[in-house]
Amino acid sequence: MDKISKYDLTSGDILRKLIPLSLPAIAGELVQMAYNFADMVWLGRLSSGAVAAAGSVGPFMWLSLTLIVFGQQGAQIGVSQNLGRRDSEAARGFLNSALVTALALGILCGTVFFLFRNQFIGFYRIADQVVEQDAVSYLAVVALAMPFTYLNSTLTAAFNASGNSVKPFVINLICLALNAALDPLLIFAAGLGVTGAAIATASCQAMSCTLMLLAMKLYKHEQLQALKLLRLPKKEHLKQMGKWGAPGSFETFCFTFFIIIVSKIVSSFGSEAMAVQRIGNQIDQFSYMVAGGFGSARYSAFIGQNYGAGRFDRIRRGLFLSTVIMGCWGTGATFNLLFFNKVFFRWFIPNEPNVIEMGVSYLKIFALCQLVASLEGVGGSVFRGHGKTIIPSVISVSTNVLRVILAWFLSRGALMQNGIWWALVITAFLRGAATYFFSLPVVISRWKNTAPKLTAK
Repeated sequence: MDKISKYDLTSGDILRKLIPLSLPAIAGELVQMAYNFADMVWLGRLSSGAVAAAGSVGPFMWLSLTLIVFGQQGAQIGVSQNLGRRDSEAARGFLNSALVTALALGILCGTVFFLFRNQFIGFYRIADQVVEQDAVSYLAVVALAMPFTYLNSTLTAAFNASGNSVKPFVINLICLALNAALDPLLIFAAGLGVTGAAIATASCQAMSCTLMLLAMKLYKHEQLQALKLLRLPKKEHLKQMGKWGAPGSFETFCFTFFIIIVSKIVSSFGSEAMAVQRIGNQIDQFSYMVAGGFGSARYSAFIGQNYGAGRFDRIRRGLFLSTVIMGCWGTGATFNLLFFNKVFFRWFIPNEPNVIEMGVSYLKIFALCQLVASLEGVGGSVFRGHGKTIIPSVISVSTNVLRVILAWFLSRGALMQNGIWWALVITAFLRGAATYFFSLPVVISRWKNTAPKLTAK
């Protein structure tokens, strides 16, 4: 079997296409998450304040995803659908345009975060001045690496859309190993503390981008090999990427904006609560990242290619198999968070019992939404694969507005910071359930019998 037919998702046994190609994508998502895990584990050896400093930057990194969506969606949807209809010229065109767009937006976003780093961190009104200054330094360093982060996301989406998730996984694994080596050297040996963790992560992002560009240039898939970063994007491509990316961009902005508001509410309970939120989020994200890796990388690519080829029967069968797989994963995640919560938290903060006990409460609460959150990844990929991104965005924005209201209300009483965790879980459950069940009619009724021809030439 040649390499192109190997990555063709429009024919062959569905399960044999989904599983082997999903595993590298899922592992790649986990490797990306492991960057933050490594930082948190080593910073936890310093203090919970160091974790809080790095954690306060997290929502602003999520805010940067507001613009990263355009290049990512352009590569993911444009490449997968055009490869499905065997239009190699259109696939290459979307890839080139998506990369140039990602580079420009990455430079813009990084510049804004670097120039206004004091104002961004100052929003929290952190009482501990050391924590605040560490957070400012951390944000400054990661802002400089923003263009590399944007390009990495777009290149990964292109590889996944073509049916090859192995290459980005291997590259990310190499860079994770480098990050694991740099963290203790820069944090402790060089005495750079929180700033050292940021430098390690930024360096690895730059290296990952370099390797990813080289891999794409040498890619054996002839339909995507023609990579020209200096060529201006076509207006037709920008218009189409705008249609695909705008709903997701608005969704990401609202999600992050409200998370920042929630983080400000958390900060009113002190740096320990901020550390619990950061570490708990990292542990909880393990399940989300697996579902996201399976959904966006494999099922979105699977749907995109089969939608482009008009193979709606395969899309329906793929939905059933994906539901079973992710349902089993979500059930397992629920069990682990309920019964191994203390073990997980001790990885990060081994010497602060009060923080550990707060973290145990966090994970027990978040265990209740793991199954539905896993199915959300399947539902979201249905919409993205069909190029219909408005409905999941409306669901996400609506539940995030509710999230802030509930977080403020529930934290005012005896629940205190636990009220915030309950608000996050309730809205995550509602978002996941709505996204999955609203996606079913898209597949069952097949809104359109043929995929529209994209204006790509």
